[in-house]
Amino acid sequence: MTFLKKIKTSFVYELFINYIFYHLYHFFWLYILNFKARILYILWGKKNEYFDLNQNDKLLIKEDINFKNLALKIKKETLPKIPELKKKIMSKEYREEMLNKNSAFGENPYAIELYDELSDELKTEIVNFAASKKMITTAASYMGIFPMITRVQVSLNIPRENSNLRSAMLWHKDLFGFKNLDFFMAVTDINEESGPFFCLEEKIKAGVFKNFKYKQDNKIGERGKVSLEEFDKVFKNKKIIDLIGSSGTAMLLDTFSTFHRGGFCKSQDRLVLRICYQSQDVVYDSYKKSHEYFLYDKSIKKVNIKDKFLKYLFFNNPPIIMKSLSKVLLRFYSLVEFKFK
Repeated sequence: MTFLKKIKTSFVYELFINYIFYHLYHFFWLYILNFKARILYILWGKKNEYFDLNQNDKLLIKEDINFKNLALKIKKETLPKIPELKKKIMSKEYREEMLNKNSAFGENPYAIELYDELSDELKTEIVNFAASKKMITTAASYMGIFPMITRVQVSLNIPRENSNLRSAMLWHKDLFGFKNLDFFMAVTDINEESGPFFCLEEKIKAGVFKNFKYKQDNKIGERGKVSLEEFDKVFKNKKIIDLIGSSGTAMLLDTFSTFHRGGFCKSQDRLVLRICYQSQDVVYDSYKKSHEYFLYDKSIKKVNIKDKFLKYLFFNNPPIIMKSLSKVLLRFYSLVEFKFK
């Protein structure tokens, strides 16, 4: 076992992962695991306008009028709700609830999801934005397959006294699958005081198959995460991008391949919209929800959707064998990944 561990930190093994294994697995992922999505991608094409990530796995977008307009609408509806939501975050009941799910986060909760608090009209507008041709084409062009929308969130993060960097504030990758594209948009203005989101600017070759040697005794919520100090030992001279800007500033990011971390709110709150475009081999609980209507907009009913692209985008339900295989694949990724020294 020690010998295998040494191999997985070697320069030769890194070359193998970069130039042979990643490309073989990528082919398998495109044409076996996601064959139908690949066909839909080919049929969809790139005729529509889209955001080009230029061979990278992230893109910061600072001035887009559609983003700004959507952010303004979300902000207007959510800001009046913040005082009550803050009380909930700091309540004993919420702390106990979170401790059972994520002990690192639950010790001193700092965030809450509030998408369910939005009006039906605003939910529909957000989902229409997520399902727009430009956004779909952007995700499809990056992933190489036609995507599914698996998550839509509006998150509130607040400052907490006597708190340290913890949970999602530590460097990590989202260990749910091979390739995806997440959209993060600032609903409120974000600066150093409201805790910007951070990620590496440079694309890590075969990033999904590269990781740190994680401690096995970390708290729930910090497994698969590393401290800023440990991260700097490997990436000290690498440039970091931060999501700082006015309302509507956004980032597109493959959270499976790119190391990133959430911001630490110092003195101001932060509101962020997140939309996840993923493939059917990801491990995500939304598959357990109703498929009679779209989880994030109940006005979209499966029986009414005739378009093959929209039906896949909203309602593709992976077969049982794929749901089981997805968990096996995650263990496989961990087994073969190159480990930073």
